[in-house]
Amino acid sequence: MSAPILPKLIPTATDPLWFHVDKPCDDENELTELENEYKSWIESIAKKDEHIVPIGKTASEQCDEEDDEDEDEGEDDDDESDTNDDELASDMIYDRDSPDDVDMEGNGMALT
Repeated sequence: MSAPILPKLIPTATDPLWFHVDKPCDDENELTELENEYKSWIESIAKKDEHIVPIGKTASEQCDEEDDEDEDEGEDDDDESDTNDDELASDMIYDRDSPDDVDMEGNGMALT
């Protein structure tokens, strides 16, 4: 008589159909490439059709407005500081009349 054939009871370590291992890759390198591609894409969108003149304006008017914007950039800093000073002065006036200093019981003493 021949020996009976028995099945293997030891399982395989992994099933290659279920557990596919990724090949090693350099994530930093891929990320850098994607960032550079995205940056060039955004720059191409920004530069696309920048030479087109808006409807209702001539090319010379467009150039004049760009020059005016460059001149106004230096003047805006002074205007902002003056506005800020006015706001601070008005805040100080409102702080003096704040409800924290009001006498709540009417006995002549203010709460502080």
